[in-house]
Amino acid sequence: MSAIVAAIERLTERVARLEKAVKAPPRKSWKPREVAAMTGLGYDTVLELIHEGTLRATKVGQLYVIADDEVDRFLGRRKAAA
Repeated sequence: MSAIVAAIERLTERVARLEKAVKAPPRKSWKPREVAAMTGLGYDTVLELIHEGTLRATKVGQLYVIADDEVDRFLGRRKAAA
């Protein structure tokens, strides 16, 4: 019976995390590793694109941050005017 209770608790926690994620504001920027996952490119490839200027990024400390609009531009997507 305790296995069932533990499973229900894990499920409840997961639902709470998902509800929180749904309420979160939309992302405005991404880390290179996230851009790699979104595009299917390798992490090293994303860094190369940043260094050669093909993918524009802002360096914050030692971390690169890529704006959401830049990811859309790179992928050839255009957002509809609001």
